[in-house]
Amino acid sequence: MGSERIRKGSVILNAAELKTIRESLGLTSQWLADQVGVRLRTVQYWESGRNSVPQDVEELLQNIDASINQSVSETLKLVSEKEANDLVLIRYKNDEDLWHYRPDMKPLPATCHASMLSRILLKLKEKNIECSICYMEPNEYNKWLGGRKDTEQNRAEWAQTPNTTTKRDRQ
Repeated sequence: MGSERIRKGSVILNAAELKTIRESLGLTSQWLADQVGVRLRTVQYWESGRNSVPQDVEELLQNIDASINQSVSETLKLVSEKEANDLVLIRYKNDEDLWHYRPDMKPLPATCHASMLSRILLKLKEKNIECSICYMEPNEYNKWLGGRKDTEQNRAEWAQTPNTTTKRDRQ
């Protein structure tokens, strides 16, 4: 079993593991504190090893990680079915934009979405599928929409437009 510690069927995270997993998910200490209803100092104590990591905190991070992995798998499956190439993924610059266009991601921060995009990008590149990431520009996107309804498909089409591609290459 190596360095795994077992607590009633779950793995106990040590301080370094907690911080590593939290950071890999694009989550701040403050975000974690807010989500579990503790002070920032408490999270810092967990991450320094002063206090042990509560099981509900472990489970929260495991659930977020599992959700991201599921999204990555679903995206890869969609890409495989469509035999798509030269894909453009959309990154949101802030939480408000993320939650507006992707309400299913709330309360996760835009940095967590970025972590998911990174995983998708790496997996697509492993499969030799060209892919890049561009920022969502709400004003430009809404102008491009021209009164049409916002949909995931429209966002994908917008991301593929030449103006968006040019901006993506400059950033």
